[in-house]
Amino acid sequence: MIMLAAGVLLLAGCALVGTEAADETNDDLLVIAHRGASAVEPEHTFLAYDQALDDGADYIEIDLRKTADGELIAMHDDTVDRTTDGEGLVENMTLKELKELDAGEGQSVPSLKEILERYGDSVNYYIETRESDDGELIMEEDLLQLLEQHRIPQNQVILQSFSQASINALHDLDPAITLVQLLKKDKVERLDTDKLQDLQQKAVGVGIYAGILDESLVDLIQVNGLEVHAYYRGDEREWTENMLRYGVDGIFSDDPAYLTNITEKPE
Repeated sequence: MIMLAAGVLLLAGCALVGTEAADETNDDLLVIAHRGASAVEPEHTFLAYDQALDDGADYIEIDLRKTADGELIAMHDDTVDRTTDGEGLVENMTLKELKELDAGEGQSVPSLKEILERYGDSVNYYIETRESDDGELIMEEDLLQLLEQHRIPQNQVILQSFSQASINALHDLDPAITLVQLLKKDKVERLDTDKLQDLQQKAVGVGIYAGILDESLVDLIQVNGLEVHAYYRGDEREWTENMLRYGVDGIFSDDPAYLTNITEKPE
């Protein structure tokens, strides 16, 4: 197991959600490009990430999967069927095999290493970990090692997961890393002050589907010292005005240009 002492991710400072870049957009609302600008470019490709940054996103969001030969790649699904011209489980394919696939508009599936090499410390990263199909933790150490190797400042990284085990492992490896706990509906329905206080011991915020958020829930979470980051299921334009009215702290946007336009204050 790697040992990550305090400050091992260079130029760390305080691991607080929010950056100078975020402050430029409608107060402190974080505009998180969900799989890049995935509404207008093929998701998790450099076209999508570049477009998101051009459109004013504060963070690019990256879902991680692990290949058969142990490489971390940007891929949401457990198969390549939906997002490429290939078929099969990601975990059964090597990086070389994945690179031969078309992820849309001639783009290849990027590895996390390639993403970090391309953007370095010029962008903010919002990265999601997940367990293997067998429910095992397989990527936490590799992820932190890659961030360290590429000298990514710690205050430019947020890590998130639906897996409590993954959040726990990341916190144990580096207690200073900024973590967000994603929550499904069943766990959201059981939230109370005690559970939120427990979450606050490791996470700075929670990620919740916009369709089950209301103003009282947002207030409850924020009063207990956690941020609320809302995500969508292809229904961004249906819920965004509500999210802004409720005062959520961050929004996962498939179309950062749309979000930055409606939150932009007049001169």
